[in-house]
Amino acid sequence: MLEANQQEKILDAAYAVIAREGYARTSLRQIAAEAQVAVSQISYHYQNKEGLLLAVARHVTSTYYEYIQQYLEPGMSPQEVGECFIRLYQEVLRNDPDLFRVLYDLVGLALWSEPLRVEVREIFVRFTDQIIGGVFTAEFVDRLGSSYSRETLASLFFGGLFGVGVQSLLEPNNQTIADSLDALNVILNLERWN
Repeated sequence: MLEANQQEKILDAAYAVIAREGYARTSLRQIAAEAQVAVSQISYHYQNKEGLLLAVARHVTSTYYEYIQQYLEPGMSPQEVGECFIRLYQEVLRNDPDLFRVLYDLVGLALWSEPLRVEVREIFVRFTDQIIGGVFTAEFVDRLGSSYSRETLASLFFGGLFGVGVQSLLEPNNQTIADSLDALNVILNLERWN
């Protein structure tokens, strides 16, 4: 049990330091100091900095899915689920921006690390699959009369969320950016325009 607590303590410290400093400026010594453990304990639990980063990626994923579970309710319509994703993104950007700072840092690093690329790609696939299954259902896309596939619409929706999230982090004092996510509702209400 002590070992699991220590491992969790290291993971939480890594998350905090990466959110504050960015991965490139984070050292194992900083993480060890934050966790109040010896650097050798990080190597024991995670092998190296990249192993710890992979664990942080999994932590970000599970944290985001915990948020999703708090928002989604059984029986929601596709539009309600889409609006739920938008509200969730807005609230996380306002109340837990560290989650997205770490996620965006992971995405940049994934361009250069195959193991991290696999992990980040899995995050994106899981999130896009949730959008497809909850928002762009076959029935909903048929009602929209869209010639685009469910996957294409989900990618567009996710890209909008992701891109506005980056803009919001780059301009944290500009609340209109996070509010602009509401414009994604246009995609959810295309049937009104047909």
